[in-house]
Amino acid sequence: MMISLSPLLLGAACAIVTLKVNAWSYMSTLSSGEHRCFGRRTTAAKFFSDSRSCYDKGEVVGSTGSIGSYILHNLNCRNNPDPKSLFDQSQQGRAFPTPRGLSPGCISCTDSPIYACVPSSSARAVWEATMPHRRKDLVFLCNCVPSRHLNFLTEQRGEISDEFTVAILHFGVSKETVPKLNCSPQSPPTVIYGKHARVLAKLLERDGVPVIIATSAQELQVAAVKKLAWSCLMWLLCHDVGCNDLPLTVRDIHATHSNKLRNLVEEIMPMLKSLSTEQWTTNQQGSFRLIGSTQDIMNYLETYSMSISGGNVTPSRDLALREIDERNGLIASLMNKSQNDDSYHLELIRRVTGEDWSKKFMELRAAPRISSVNNSDKRRLDMKRTRCVVSDMTFLSRTKLPETGTVLSLQNCSKSVVVIGSGIIGSSMAYHLSLRGVNVTIMDTKTNLLPNNSTIDDIDPGTATSSSFAWLNANDKAPLSYMQLNILGMEMWRRHHLLKKFPIWSGSLIRKQRKEQNVSTTDTSSTYYRCIGPLSLEQASRLEPGIDWSYGGFNTEGKLMELSETEGELFFYPQEGHVHPTEAVKALRVAAQGNGVSFKKGVEIHGLVRDEKGNIIGVKYSDSSTKEEVFEAEVVIVAAGSNSSTPVLGIDSRHLQLKHEPGMLTYTKSPHSIKEDRDVLRRIVVDTISQSHMLRRSDGTLVIGGGQLIVGGNAVREQTSHTEVVEPSEIDENIGRAMLRKTARSLRSFELQRIESDAYSLQVTRANRPMPSDGLPTVGFIDSDRLYVAVTHSGITLGPLLGELAAFEVWDSLFHQDGHTHNRQPSLFQILDDYRPSRFKT
Repeated sequence: MMISLSPLLLGAACAIVTLKVNAWSYMSTLSSGEHRCFGRRTTAAKFFSDSRSCYDKGEVVGSTGSIGSYILHNLNCRNNPDPKSLFDQSQQGRAFPTPRGLSPGCISCTDSPIYACVPSSSARAVWEATMPHRRKDLVFLCNCVPSRHLNFLTEQRGEISDEFTVAILHFGVSKETVPKLNCSPQSPPTVIYGKHARVLAKLLERDGVPVIIATSAQELQVAAVKKLAWSCLMWLLCHDVGCNDLPLTVRDIHATHSNKLRNLVEEIMPMLKSLSTEQWTTNQQGSFRLIGSTQDIMNYLETYSMSISGGNVTPSRDLALREIDERNGLIASLMNKSQNDDSYHLELIRRVTGEDWSKKFMELRAAPRISSVNNSDKRRLDMKRTRCVVSDMTFLSRTKLPETGTVLSLQNCSKSVVVIGSGIIGSSMAYHLSLRGVNVTIMDTKTNLLPNNSTIDDIDPGTATSSSFAWLNANDKAPLSYMQLNILGMEMWRRHHLLKKFPIWSGSLIRKQRKEQNVSTTDTSSTYYRCIGPLSLEQASRLEPGIDWSYGGFNTEGKLMELSETEGELFFYPQEGHVHPTEAVKALRVAAQGNGVSFKKGVEIHGLVRDEKGNIIGVKYSDSSTKEEVFEAEVVIVAAGSNSSTPVLGIDSRHLQLKHEPGMLTYTKSPHSIKEDRDVLRRIVVDTISQSHMLRRSDGTLVIGGGQLIVGGNAVREQTSHTEVVEPSEIDENIGRAMLRKTARSLRSFELQRIESDAYSLQVTRANRPMPSDGLPTVGFIDSDRLYVAVTHSGITLGPLLGELAAFEVWDSLFHQDGHTHNRQPSLFQILDDYRPSRFKT
């Protein structure tokens, strides 16, 4: 048990990384724009197995929007089966909310739908980001005209038109806590065409949405053009009012302004007919359908308007302005120049949008229209798919390309990287760097970095790592993007070729205060993250028989209260788990050593070394045999946990702001834990009411925590830690027994009550959580591509994922520094954009 504190780096380490080019370490850019990296004597077949999660209901891209949230909620929250039948580690019956920065198609099962609920202007970007072999599973749900917005689908060799799916929607969604469908039986039918048409139709029809499965691509095109007419005209007429007048509803337009609407329809009718006959697939077959007459369009517009809340709605002006080029601009681009002067359509745009918007719209209209991006028109900002070495998950990396392209070459080049910090983050980065042909030397203030025998406890995994509850979870983590990052962190543990054997996916039972409003947590949380509840006491007892759930903690007089008195609710999170942090760090270090990594012990870091231009060229360090030496390095990585923000390491509050968040855990082991009650304490148990939490590791060790369990994210700014702060000298067995006694009585654990009455040995650890001030991870380069920082709470959940991503960014930056790269900028992962150190500058 460590009590003393290092004056500079508590548990910090220094990993020295030397990069060499080897025949077995390479990076290739595939024709599809996908990067793939393989490491030392490894193959993809060796890495992957069927232990990964498989979301058999597919994925939802754009799940935070109205349509996307409805589709995801419909897929994930229709039923709340009995908890006993849901304890499995797969994601059967679930859809995955694909976050920004993850390549669609790399998480869900092959041949399952990938719902793209995005604006039509983003359709191509989604298609390019999707795994090539999964593009046939894309289902586009957007306001689009296929011939103009989706014609890129026919540009790629081998693309088959009926292997993707497109839907023209005729329903709305209210963005509330639970997405609410806005539709009626009188609505025009939603028209669907393509591979997954029947799957989507079944999903919508059970909510009463009228659906037609199109027999040809041209039938879908006609439906899309009709929808375009409504999107172009109704918002203009509704907002064509005086400055101080409220906008009209669509009901008002049909009741009192039908003549104006008819004039608009007659004016754009030639453009609608032209669009409806455009082809957008390579095999546009089936009977030819006409868009109809002016009266047919008028009837359609009124039917659609009145099906939305009885016509008592006003189309959003702001949304229409954002999409004006895709809506009104498309119609205007087909107009003859002779129609400009007397166009009622253009006159309305001038009146409703104002002079500035009118000018911008005219500029857009005058510019040549390119329905899809020309491959020869290189953008300086390019997104590439980069596949993880250890998990086969694929992420989108952003790189700034030079005019002449990129040469990825390190011939006759040898570079070095120093990693400061050898906890779960530092060890993970060093290991993943070694997989890319990097020779790593880890230097640490401690002396027990590698095992001398087969036991777990003969290494020091780092102060914060050894003191971690090591709960693999994502619940209650905000914002949503941070929760999704943690879900991917859990998925990395399931897939990681080295670490996937260590987690125990036990699920978590959590007791919370009952919400004031009668809102089902299952309906909200479970949309993005699997949650079952509220549970009855009988259900909770079946999941965890080792707890007496009829009690709900202590009242102000120190007496136990029944659950009804506390207004508590119980929830089960079946996909969560825990891991022994020392086992994981030990595996990373041993495997890294096998890849050529060497270790130096008892090292102290004195500072960074810079050249005359101010560039970092290494670090100053000393050990027991050396007073002070300089180790040259092109990149310095700081992963020193709560000690990362210090001028000695070149980092101050402009780059990284840390909170003081101390935490303490008690460990005890009972022979009963293994020999007698194998079904007792098999779940992670967290009680937010009594502020107690515990779990049992595979070796029978019970890990017990008191005070508020900090999960990271935005909640950190709103909560104050209740963990007792004590001096190191006060950490002794008495404190551990006090924590054990409180947890045993508040959770009414039969196992803990038995241990409490006996004199079993205890161990207590205390550490300061590595918590950035906003509760979110801090990962990325500081000021230049020579200093990189990686600090986060939820380090156990995120360690393998961040280690892989950060190692790639650092590894790729060395190409940027090489003379053969033509000034190519290093690749940065889009999914880490919200966590860069630059956010602290503001």
